[in-house]
Amino acid sequence: MPESAAHADLVQAVIAFAEFELGAIAEIAVRDDAVHSLRGERPPRIDGFTPDVHAVDVPTTRTLIGEAKTRADLETDHSLLQISAFLGYLAKTSGGLFVLAVPLTAGATARRLLRQLNAPFTARPTRLIVLDGSAMPSRYPRC
Repeated sequence: MPESAAHADLVQAVIAFAEFELGAIAEIAVRDDAVHSLRGERPPRIDGFTPDVHAVDVPTTRTLIGEAKTRADLETDHSLLQISAFLGYLAKTSGGLFVLAVPLTAGATARRLLRQLNAPFTARPTRLIVLDGSAMPSRYPRC
């Protein structure tokens, strides 16, 4: 399916957050599943799903998985299974960080979904971030 401009903008927001959180793009390993990929490398498949962004710092101490979802795509069965798979993976990873980029109108829904989907994995905390354009980079809200 072709990537929409809205989805592409959300992927770029995740990449910008990865740089803010993990370090300069030139100093981190980042792979994105976009039409115009940053480095031409696709993220690894995780439980049958490919995330929009997979980034790690070097040497690896933190792993970021990022997803971009439009309002229409956020609550589909596919998205719920996909996000659950990524949260399960990060729960087994030290320094896990899940970033969900959504339009401003979907921010509250995204936070609720992440809390619900992450409930089975709270024994090993994954940092959850929703990017909806409502916060400045120094104040990214946690779920």
